[in-house]
Amino acid sequence: MSTTEVRQPPETAAAKPDGYLHGLDLLRVIASCAVVFTHVLAWFAGDGEQWWAGTWTKWVSVGTLHLHPWLSFVGVAFFLVVSGVVVTHVTNRETPGQFLRRRVTRLAPLLFVVTFIGWCLINFGLRVSRVWEGPLGVDKLLLGMVLGNTFAEPDVALLAVTWTLRVQIVFYVLVALSIPLLRRWAWVPPLVIAALACLTLLIAPHNEFFGAHFTGFATYIPLLCLGQLISLVHSGKVHPVAGVAIGSVHFLLLVWADKLGLTFQGDGVPRTALLAVLVVVLLMKAQDRVSRSALVKAWAKRTYAIYLVHVCAIYPVFDALTPHLDENLVVLIGLAVAYLAAEALHRWVEMPADRAIRRWERRRSTTGRAGRSRSAV
Repeated sequence: MSTTEVRQPPETAAAKPDGYLHGLDLLRVIASCAVVFTHVLAWFAGDGEQWWAGTWTKWVSVGTLHLHPWLSFVGVAFFLVVSGVVVTHVTNRETPGQFLRRRVTRLAPLLFVVTFIGWCLINFGLRVSRVWEGPLGVDKLLLGMVLGNTFAEPDVALLAVTWTLRVQIVFYVLVALSIPLLRRWAWVPPLVIAALACLTLLIAPHNEFFGAHFTGFATYIPLLCLGQLISLVHSGKVHPVAGVAIGSVHFLLLVWADKLGLTFQGDGVPRTALLAVLVVVLLMKAQDRVSRSALVKAWAKRTYAIYLVHVCAIYPVFDALTPHLDENLVVLIGLAVAYLAAEALHRWVEMPADRAIRRWERRRSTTGRAGRSRSAV
């Protein structure tokens, strides 16, 4: 009796696992769409305008999911959890100094440029947030560039979305300081951050200045830590049981902050956070054609630019065109302007800055190796 060898077709490159978490790219795309959509709905709701998508979204989000009518906080929750996953993953190969340097060079150039754009638009009498702001001086511009605009009197919105960057920067500093611990006792840093957040929430009700300016960190850092724990469990550095236990502490901190009235996204913040965590866990390891596609990869690289500039692009267009054109056409034009602005910023600001820091690191590494070689001789 003869047997016939059945040869399996070679696995294609598109289907072969490569270790890269393509699902995170897909999650970034979903988050960016949610953030933009939320601010589109916010514009219509704030100006008393009616749009069919807003009515449908309210029915789904409130009646079915019991979330905010505009899906507020959905995109931000996704971004924060995904950011916690990504920055924890890169600590495996970056020193504390390199980690902070790369985060700063990724965030700062685009922040400076878009803040300047927003400042110019406001001084031309246009709106770049849900409120109209009067002319702003250079001092407000400089404060906005270093994320200090909320300390101005009165509070200045400028780029209102940058409140999340302040939370992320605090988290980045804490992560950089804890990189040695993350490599030896990975469960310690998220517990320490939980203790700091708890202490802040205890102090906040008794100190008006502290409560106004620092509770945002304690309120939203738990979401970044939930992403960090997802990454640590995925890499095997933290046992799943320990990860769930510590993650539960952070989730309860978010619930506590919500009960104290420290969140400002309306109803459903804890539910939205839980939804974001569950979806990230389910999709982060996705290897399907969509998550691996060139479109998703390119879009994911532009999500920071989209996040910063979309309100500056959309709101002036909506304000100018809504009285004259159909709402659906206005929305399409606004989204097109936002896309073009984000693409230009990514190509001419974000990518050159990234290439410059990597060239500098390569030169520094080469110089260091040459110096060690001469010392050895």
